[in-house]
Amino acid sequence: MKKDPVLKRILLVDDEENHRLMLKINLSGKGYELVEAANGFEALSIINDNADFFAILLDIKMEIMDGLTFLSKIRGMGIDTPVIMISAFDSAGYAVKALRLGATDYLTKPVDIAQLLNLLENIGNKDEAEPVLVDNEYKFSGIYSADGLGRIISLLKMVAPTDATVLIMGESGTGKELIARSIHENSPRCKHPFVAVNCAALNENIIESELFGHEKGAFTGAIAQKKGKFELADKGTIFLDEIGEMPLTTQVKLLRVIQEKSIERVGGEKIIKVDVRIIAATNRDLKRMVESGDFREDLFFRLNVFPIKLSPLRERKSEIPLLVDYFIKRFSEKMGKRVKGYSDTFLNKLKSYTFPGNVRELENIIERAVILARGDILEGYDLPEFNEKLVGDTDLDIKNNEKQLILKALEEARYNKTKAAEILGISRRTLHNKIKEYDLEV
Repeated sequence: MKKDPVLKRILLVDDEENHRLMLKINLSGKGYELVEAANGFEALSIINDNADFFAILLDIKMEIMDGLTFLSKIRGMGIDTPVIMISAFDSAGYAVKALRLGATDYLTKPVDIAQLLNLLENIGNKDEAEPVLVDNEYKFSGIYSADGLGRIISLLKMVAPTDATVLIMGESGTGKELIARSIHENSPRCKHPFVAVNCAALNENIIESELFGHEKGAFTGAIAQKKGKFELADKGTIFLDEIGEMPLTTQVKLLRVIQEKSIERVGGEKIIKVDVRIIAATNRDLKRMVESGDFREDLFFRLNVFPIKLSPLRERKSEIPLLVDYFIKRFSEKMGKRVKGYSDTFLNKLKSYTFPGNVRELENIIERAVILARGDILEGYDLPEFNEKLVGDTDLDIKNNEKQLILKALEEARYNKTKAAEILGISRRTLHNKIKEYDLEV
């Protein structure tokens, strides 16, 4: 006798009876069993008795314990069941609050059933960590798992169509520019320029010329008029990477650009209007820099309109196999090699490593491993020697790993800081700051 398939239980929390009925009718027969609650208190009682739910569909606006309060309470109880928020109000404010409290996604009423089923299917596939390159609603050219970068896709969907200034925070190599480009590509400005500026790579004497342009004769060597990055990005997006490295004098002028939406070229008097969306990124703690006087507080508040925090690779290890597969394919094709996969030993060594250099470091490791590969499967011995000294020792402090990595890069570069920075995939200024931070004798 054939057994009936096991239904996935969903807790539906909504004070509108007709809406609950509509969802129940549409989800029945699709592999889901709905348990209903008319308010947050009732739902809390149900989930206290049995927290074993596949997902929770949660209305935001309810008279008796609203959805945000309920979500906050269950997350405080350690219940990590995926939650899809539902609201009759298409408000970015509600959505951002919900997503920051740990919601998986956000839908508006009347709920699009096809969209809801797609979200539920994605939740079901979460453990498989399948790469999704293009979402039905949001184009994303990177690789992510549902419990990795996928956690912020909902935030990106909300902010991309707006003109809000975005501040992306995260360690070096976590994919900040990838996120910035995806916001631009999904915005109304997508047909206009995306101009990336690495503030850490620009000398203090030329950064203003690079950002705002200069007139002929403005300084020695200015033999012709030059447009700056803001002019080049007009009607598009400018990405100010490593904004924490920007000199205070330039911060003042950037603040004025944000406030007045206009620039002046170095050595010029003409006011030039610019229509530019700003996305900034940093691997530094800007709040501490504000406290120490190294970053302007007024500029920080102007940039921190919509903050996005990227987790380091060591906190999203479900993405490592996906990234390894992608890099193996890319480098094998590039080098004309026949590497098809990797052994369990190879993957386990990578997973036990803390990756102070994040995705960029993993990319470099796989490129070297493909070069060293003796067969079509990568083995543990294909990992470069300097990685093996760090791999597998999970007791090592992350900061110590980074320090050792910098020392090894300096050795390989014979203490040429420019070459060492290239090996590490960071700017020379960032390397200088790290050497100072770790008090290295170089």
